[in-house]
Amino acid sequence: IHPDQPEVTIQGALHILYEMERMLCKITGMEAVTLQPNAGSQGELLGILLMKKYHKLKGEKRKYILIPDTAHGTNFASVVIGGYETRILKSDDRGRVDLLDLKSKLDKNVAGLMLTQPNTLGLFEDNIEEIAKSVHQVDGLMYMDGANLNALVGICKPSDMGFDIVHINLHKTFSTPHGGGGPGSGPIAVIEKLNGYLPTPRLNR
Repeated sequence: IHPDQPEVTIQGALHILYEMERMLCKITGMEAVTLQPNAGSQGELLGILLMKKYHKLKGEKRKYILIPDTAHGTNFASVVIGGYETRILKSDDRGRVDLLDLKSKLDKNVAGLMLTQPNTLGLFEDNIEEIAKSVHQVDGLMYMDGANLNALVGICKPSDMGFDIVHINLHKTFSTPHGGGGPGSGPIAVIEKLNGYLPTPRLNR
């Protein structure tokens, strides 16, 4: 840091943030990223609010978000704080989402599905393409809790699995500091049709 040229430092920091966003887009296969959430829980809430905005601008007021019974407790809290109710999905005998239960709970009142991939039991949801297709058929959005994203990096991308929104726990996947008070970091990545819903200000090249 040069004390006589603080603007150089600011430009350099913004460049680093921009490059970080682009790297996260490449890893997830998403169109855009915001680095604003300071924790995974904040990222979750932002993801829920993005769902709400998406449906609101289409003139719809949906009531439910689907969550597997294996989900982390913050998922349920984020849904309620975001103004939705939960519909809990059963697990099958393999510890994954029960497809029949999922399809029985999908209707036009469902805003989306909040799913950890791999799930909180550490199991990869291998029916993810069918899950995503079913949710998208009712114009629901697929939200990926990225708590276990480190298991996927370099192997597959959330976008290829049909996710529309992903939160990334940088303090888990990329080992940024978290102990002793943080900082944590929970960026949100979205597909192209949700790009305009991310919070401002935004970084441009």
